[in-house]
Amino acid sequence: MTTVKFTDEELMSIRTIQEDYSTVGIQLVQLKIARKSSEEYLTALEQEEQQMGEKIEEINEKEKQLTESLNDKYGVGSLDMTTGEFTPNS
Repeated sequence: MTTVKFTDEELMSIRTIQEDYSTVGIQLVQLKIARKSSEEYLTALEQEEQQMGEKIEEINEKEKQLTESLNDKYGVGSLDMTTGEFTPNS
């Protein structure tokens, strides 16, 4: 079997293609890692958003209960938060 020697230009072309594959492969791995991190971050944000929604519901319920309690005690009216004075509706 006879061997053939590639030219320097041919070898350079092969090396360039190999380097290109290597570079793109590394970039693809980096992209997948970044995507995974982004997905995990998005999941964490969605969970936090859900928790904030649940807290808002809890606060709304507390507000409703307090309003009912104060209305039962003082009647319907308005409160000046600065002075603490309550003025019943006529």
